[in-house]
Amino acid sequence: MKVEDLDVLRPEPRIVHIGGKDIDVSFVPCGITFDVDAIVRELQGMDQNKLLENGPETKRAFELSVELCSVFCSHNYPELDKEWFFQNTDANQIKQFSTAIKDALVKAYAGIENNSKNQRAPKMKENK
Repeated sequence: MKVEDLDVLRPEPRIVHIGGKDIDVSFVPCGITFDVDAIVRELQGMDQNKLLENGPETKRAFELSVELCSVFCSHNYPELDKEWFFQNTDANQIKQFSTAIKDALVKAYAGIENNSKNQRAPKMKENK
C-alpha cells in the first residue's frame, strides 16, 4: 500500500492574532478561495493614482479590504464580520491582515502552477 501524505503540501502556519482569535493566514481554505480571489482581483484592478487622492476610490479600496478580512474569517469565526472589523480595528490592522491574505492567495496559486508543471502527460505514440 502506498500512502501519499498531502499534509506536506500545507505551508508552515502564519498566525495573525486579532479579536482574541488566532487565525492561520498561511493558506486560503478552498471553501472561500473564489470569494477571496474576486475581492483581490477587484482591488488589483483599481486605479493606483486615484487611490492616492483619498477620494471615493480610496474608500472603496478600504471597504474591499475589510470585506476581504471578514470573508477570510467567515468560515471559522462568523462573528468577525464586516461590522466587527469596522468597529474593532484600525486602518493599519486591516492593511496588514489583508496583505497577509493576498500573500497566501498568491502562494497558493504559485503552488498549483508548480505542481501542474511537475506533472507531465504521458507521450502519445503515433499510429502508423
